[in-house]
Amino acid sequence: MSADPVGCSTQRIQEGRRLLTRMDVLSLLQLSGEQVQHLIDTRQINLIRIEGEERFDSRDIYQLIDSYISTASRRPI
Repeated sequence: MSADPVGCSTQRIQEGRRLLTRMDVLSLLQLSGEQVQHLIDTRQINLIRIEGEERFDSRDIYQLIDSYISTASRRPI
């Protein structure tokens, strides 16, 4: 079966690698601005500045999502 189940790896999404804005990251991760800043401060995601504008590598964001999914699936219910 070629369709990925819900909660699956973001491998397919990573094929379209791109630079994301902070608003994109907030939306994808469903976190507050402070929580995203914490991820940046703790180097869980890398901030890229291009001509003074913030961008984030989509690969970093999708790897973080995969890590969260993997961790959540190991937690006992």
